[in-house]
Parts: sequence; C-alpha cells; structure tokens
Amino acid sequence: MPRRSFVVDLSTADKAWLDQELVRGGFAGYEDLVAKLKARGVDSSTSAVHRYGQQLQRKIDSIKSSTEAAKAIAEAAPDDADARSAAVISMVQSDMFDVLMDLQDAEDADPAKRVKLISNAARAISDLARASVSQKRWAAEVKTKLDAAKQAAATKAETVARRNGLSDADWGEIRAHILGIEVEA
Repeated sequence: MPRRSFVVDLSTADKAWLDQELVRGGFAGYEDLVAKLKARGVDSSTSAVHRYGQQLQRKIDSIKSSTEAAKAIAEAAPDDADARSAAVISMVQSDMFDVLMDLQDAEDADPAKRVKLISNAARAISDLARASVSQKRWAAEVKTKLDAAKQAAATKAETVARRNGLSDADWGEIRAHILGIEVEA
C-alpha cells in the first residue's frame, strides 16, 4: 500500500499556499517548492510534491475542460427541459458509487475517518437524490406545458383549416406535425 501523502497533514494555510505556488509556477520548479516547504516547517520530497502537483493539475485541467464544454454546449444547444442536469446528476451519482466502493476497500483506514467519510458521502448522496427528484419533476412540468401548448396550437390551427376548407387528410398531416407525431406517407 502506498504511503500517505504529505498533503494530508498540511494545515489549510500551507495547502492553500502550495496549491497557489503550483499554479503560479506552472506546475514546475518542484525542487524550489520543496525548499520553500522546508522553510515553512514541512518535510517532503520532490517526488511527493510532483505527484501532488500532477493530481492538482489534472483536477484543474478537468474543471477547465468541463467548464468550456458546458459553455459551448449551452450556446449550441439550449436545454429548456434540463436534460444536461439529469446527465450531470447521473454522472455524479456514478462517481459517488465508485468512491463508496473504494472506501469499502480501504479496510485499514482509521475507523473514525471512515465514519466521517461515509457520513459525508451519505449526505452528498441525499443531496443528489433530492436534486434528481427536483430535476425530474421540472422535466415533467416542462413536458406537460409543452404538450398543452402543442394541443392549443393544434386546436387553433384546426379552426383556421376548417374555415378555409382544408381537407381532412391535409388537416391530419398538419396536426400530426404540430403535435410531433410521425405519419406514414
């Protein structure tokens, strides 16, 4: 089993400082960072700081990429029914499941820490479940409103069609298009 990362033992201030230094330095200059950490009273190695820097860089790159993709998607494909939120909730639920499975595999972890992690995970899962229910309720409301609007449009169009002598076959085809119904030719 690998050693515990030195970052776990850092104070909040030291961790924030290290994160800031890694980002500012472009995730380079690890020897210099180790020397600065030692000056702050933190004992570490170049390889340990490098491992942590790689993890942090992956997280930041992932967040940047996700943010850029979300902006592009939002611009290219508006989402009134909030299907993207449903997809995101599903992805997070899947990741939470993986985390819980990893937590179960970590049998040699401190029991108090395990209980705290499980408690935090349970709270996060509860929040996700509420978000999922709310999103599904919203999607159902949007669908109901959309169906009602389509039906109202079809009714108004039928009045105009009948008044202008449109045939039943032609009206049926127009009505199917308004309601989004596939019609065989």
